[in-house]
This record gives sequence, C-alpha cells and structure tokens, in this order.
Amino acid sequence: MDDVAKHKRQVRQALAQRGLGAWMNDTKWRELLGAINALPFPPPYQRKDLLHAEPEPSTFDADVWYLGDWVEGIHPLYSIEWLRIRPRYLEPAGQLLPPTVVDCEAALEQALQSLGVPYDKADGSIWIYGYR
Repeated sequence: MDDVAKHKRQVRQALAQRGLGAWMNDTKWRELLGAINALPFPPPYQRKDLLHAEPEPSTFDADVWYLGDWVEGIHPLYSIEWLRIRPRYLEPAGQLLPPTVVDCEAALEQALQSLGVPYDKADGSIWIYGYR
C-alpha cells in the first residue's frame, strides 16, 4: 500500500472514531484555492490536520507578518479538519514606524459566500471546517 492510500485510510478511521462528517469536498477546496489566488494577497492561516493533535502553526492569536502558503502548505486537502484564516497581515513600514495592517476580509467573505463555502467568524479570524 502506498503512503497516500495509507494516509487516506488513517483519515477515514479517524473520522469514524470521532464521528465527524464532511463539510467540504475536493471540489469546494479547489474552488476556495482559486478564490484565494484572486485575493490581493494569500492570507495567513492555521491548519488543523485530522491526524495531528495540534494545529500548525501552534499559536495564531494575533496578526502576523507572513503570508499563507496556499500552494504546497495547504495539502493534503482531504485531511484538513479546519482552517483558521487571518484575512490580514502586518506589513513592515520601516524601523521607526509600526507595521501597516493590510486587510482582505471583505473580499475573502464575498468569495466564500459566492462559492457557498460555510464559515464562522470569531476572534478576528475566519474558520472553515473540512469536517465537523
């Protein structure tokens, strides 16, 4: 059995053990990735994998200076339990000035609504659940 098939089997077992149902599918995830590419910048996110106890990155309670890796870091899509997206980042403004907050929340919400992607808003973040 190859690694991908083994991983998918482990995901199915975790879903059954925890009694979780799918909220997203591959088509919706791919549509979301396309919508992210149309935003002014790829927003940073925290990813919780079904097979890991802790999300990556482990802390994500404040705005950050980096952007999200929506190309490689997001995969595999089928094992995303949830994503916590911060639709903004801190852009450095020089050594003496505080960073500027760059925001794409309205554009992200409009994209999610037009795609029919269910989401929650809390703690300055947008939450998308792969399974619940």
